[in-house]
Amino acid sequence: MTDLRQIENFIRDKSKTISEDFFQISQNGFKKKFSFEIDVKKLDSKYSDKVDITKGGDFSAIFQEMIEYEKFPALYFFEINELIEKEEIVNLIKKVNEELQLNIPAQNHTSKNEGILYVGKVKSCAWGRLIQHLGYHKNRKSHGLQLDFWAKKVKTELKLKYTVMFFEENIADDINILERILAKKLNPIIGKH
Repeated sequence: MTDLRQIENFIRDKSKTISEDFFQISQNGFKKKFSFEIDVKKLDSKYSDKVDITKGGDFSAIFQEMIEYEKFPALYFFEINELIEKEEIVNLIKKVNEELQLNIPAQNHTSKNEGILYVGKVKSCAWGRLIQHLGYHKNRKSHGLQLDFWAKKVKTELKLKYTVMFFEENIADDINILERILAKKLNPIIGKH
């Protein structure tokens, strides 16, 4: 039988640790924050196999900055122009999923585009996760926005901004709590939280 006292003590200890870690965030904020405009016209399949996106091409400066914070947990989000209809984005993403069998995050229940495409988190290696979202990860079955496959097909030119916020390593196991809170606040088009 399960010892409920052990479980209660575990929950108390974990709650205390989370509380202390989040108090530090409330006092000190992020370790580092980056925001980048991503020119979707420069998304190119060459990054899948010919050019290392982290070292060459149009996005290498972004990745070089992020790689310095590889071991830190992070929250991130993608912003887009609000003029684009939510249904257009959802339909383009579904089509990529159907035609190429790539794993795309689920549609959110938000009723319209409020300017946030996606909210996510990583325990480490935020730059690797960005590669997945752009659509250039070697593992073609990894979940991601797969932007290279649909971003240029939006009727109105897609303006895309990526923001990433790094935190101290001790909150890696609890970063999902902050992701859910941020997603609820920002109400993204894609991703269930």
